[in-house]
Amino acid sequence: MASVASALRTVITAANITNITTKVFRNVAPDSEAYPFVTFADDVARVPAFSGDGVVRARIKTVSVNLWQLLDAEDTTLVESLLAAVDGADLAGADKTIFGCTVKDVQRLISPDDNICQHSLSVDITHSN
Repeated sequence: MASVASALRTVITAANITNITTKVFRNVAPDSEAYPFVTFADDVARVPAFSGDGVVRARIKTVSVNLWQLLDAEDTTLVESLLAAVDGADLAGADKTIFGCTVKDVQRLISPDDNICQHSLSVDITHSN
């Protein structure tokens, strides 16, 4: 069985997003990687989701999924495709029971001096304890 984050990576690569396909990396991309690409940071936060009799029954794990592009070649359809692939995704094969995968917000950050555009998706994954 795959980790929850690995299952999310599988969903993103299976979406076959134009110019991204398998260019999905944990934390950072190799320095030689051409734009665009996706990175993800696992376990940004983890909080209890359901409690019964003082026992945590499930948790919400936050994962940051980031789309990196050149600012002067920004393609807004890529973030829309990434959002469609991740929001409500079925994370089959994860080592936990998944109750939901929800994109909570999307932020666009730019660095004009570096010609970089980053779309950061905050993804909440509710899973068994």
